[in-house]
Amino acid sequence: MISKLLNNRRLLIIISISSTTALMFLLFFLGFKNYLEPKLGDFEALRIIEENQNFYLEVSKSHNALKYEVTALNQQGEEILKTESEDNKILLKNLTANYNDILKFKITAKNKNGTKKEAKEIYEYTWKYASLINLNTRYINADYGLVLSIYGYQQNETYQIKLEYLNQVIYEEKLETENVIVPYEKLEGYAGRISAKLYTKDGTHISSYSFFINTPIVGKIAIKNPGREYRTRWNDIKFNFEGGENATSFYLLVYEEGYLTHSLELPKETKEYTLPAEYLNEARNYQFKIEARYMDYYEITESDTISCYVGKKETTNPVYVSHNPTFIKKGTQITLDTRTSNATIYYTLDGSTPTKDSSVYTNPITINENTVLKTYAESKRRNDSATNTYNFEVKEKQLVVYLSPSNQYWNIGNAEAGYTNEMKEMNKVADVVERVLKENGVTVYRNKSSGHINQYLSESNYVKSDLHLAIHSNASSTKQARGIEIFVDSPTSKSLSVATHIYQNLYNIYIGKNMANTDRGVKYANGSLGEANDSFIPCGTLIEIAYHDNYDDAKWILENREAIGNNIARSIINYYN
Repeated sequence: MISKLLNNRRLLIIISISSTTALMFLLFFLGFKNYLEPKLGDFEALRIIEENQNFYLEVSKSHNALKYEVTALNQQGEEILKTESEDNKILLKNLTANYNDILKFKITAKNKNGTKKEAKEIYEYTWKYASLINLNTRYINADYGLVLSIYGYQQNETYQIKLEYLNQVIYEEKLETENVIVPYEKLEGYAGRISAKLYTKDGTHISSYSFFINTPIVGKIAIKNPGREYRTRWNDIKFNFEGGENATSFYLLVYEEGYLTHSLELPKETKEYTLPAEYLNEARNYQFKIEARYMDYYEITESDTISCYVGKKETTNPVYVSHNPTFIKKGTQITLDTRTSNATIYYTLDGSTPTKDSSVYTNPITINENTVLKTYAESKRRNDSATNTYNFEVKEKQLVVYLSPSNQYWNIGNAEAGYTNEMKEMNKVADVVERVLKENGVTVYRNKSSGHINQYLSESNYVKSDLHLAIHSNASSTKQARGIEIFVDSPTSKSLSVATHIYQNLYNIYIGKNMANTDRGVKYANGSLGEANDSFIPCGTLIEIAYHDNYDDAKWILENREAIGNNIARSIINYYN
């Protein structure tokens, strides 16, 4: 029994020693970790105090902080001071503002490793001291001299004004009135910047304002391109500007989401500059400010600003071919192209995936035997296109086309133009397409307006159509949109090439082809359109022939049914020839 008690006692002692050791090790580990990465404590701004003719921002101490950084912003959100201190009582050297301005102070604590922690809140302070304002211009002239006023003037306060030139006091005066006039004769011998500084009676500097004498006046500046509210994909942006006479330099300031990210000097001679896309991020709002500066006199800088949204980096359009690959005559020369201008096309003819080491397309390719063509395109400032595969088969075949004009009788067009409804007018266009195709030996099947999309797809698949073409007209909520567009399922759809040819040929005769935003192009339905869905139909496309709710577009359709139908039919015939 005694032996058993002794054994239990020994066990308790061992457990106690082990627990104590583990606890000591844990405490040591936590202490060592805190030594390596000292955790910063919460802190906040307490007050701004005036002391010894200076202003200080006092903050509560943050545990383990070695430094405090302070950034002061004026009422317009512009940075007016940035400083740091090892003390929690931070000197705000040369801080001045305008009377009643609400200043914001961002405070950050830093530990020995440079890790940062922000104060609980941004500290706001209303500037209660008087400030100088200018009553006419920053330029001093003989007609007026220097005219100033004290904003927030206190009747029981005595102020002192000093004028400095190259940091030397050239004029001073005690003020007991809110208006100040310094005669031109006191200043006419100087050239350049003259700083007016306002002090309280105890010598605290509370406001500054700069003026210029015998200095060239910088002309107004205007950004001509891009426009005021500009939207673009992620790409280089070209600027053109005018004005800024007498400026010694020009700068482009880039603000991303309100923060200055770049300041770039521009060529003075051409007043043109292309900002490389590398300076920009995708899907961001920007402001671009061009400044015309004279020497380092930033106060008389003239500027102009535009806003811009930079979208995502776009993808190079896929490569399409000039002739149908599913049946082609021996010896046919095919061409490759993409709707992205200045793109480089790479291709292979052995079925391998093309890379930048593959052949670069420059001349037509002759098809003499069954060939697997794979191709993709690349272009500057865009992602590479998808890789498209074209299986060329040398054989004879009768072309079969299934036409599916819209059955949407409820889509009413522009009455003033005489457009009835989409079903009626698109069937009239389809009549022309059908006639021209049949005249050229094409087998044509066509939907019935009383049917539905599933029936159309079933019929098209049953007759083994080489092309299923849905013919529609468009509409918009604003009734202002214009242009043509055509849909395929994806960038690698079999219908891509024939759809591109149909679109480009029709757009060439479109009445608004030289207008902005009308070249709507080839678009991808991504499964959203039954008649342009690779899962439902092998080679299907849907064209929107202009906007029937827009007067000019509707009028163009009505007056050009024959030309539109003939153009579409000829595009199909040439592609499958």
